Amino acid sequence: MSEQIPGSWSGKDVLLARNGAADSERVTLKEVNDTGLAYTYKEGEIGDEPVFVPWSSVSWMRPLVARDNESHQEEE
Repeated sequence: MSEQIPGSWSGKDVLLARNGAADSERVTLKEVNDTGLAYTYKEGEIGDEPVFVPWSSVSWMRPLVARDNESHQEEE
């Protein structure tokens, strides 16, 4: 699956939906490899320690779009 994730996404904010989670999470993608991905939560939320998730736990992931930024601002 890692070959399907563009390398240009690393270091950028993405929406990540994990299997079984009710909502997607806005995270910063740090690294992608054959076993899974590492990310950090947005500043001020849970912290900046990296989290590793194996591919078997990922439902979907995509880059943010303008609408996502508008929704996030409304939540604050």
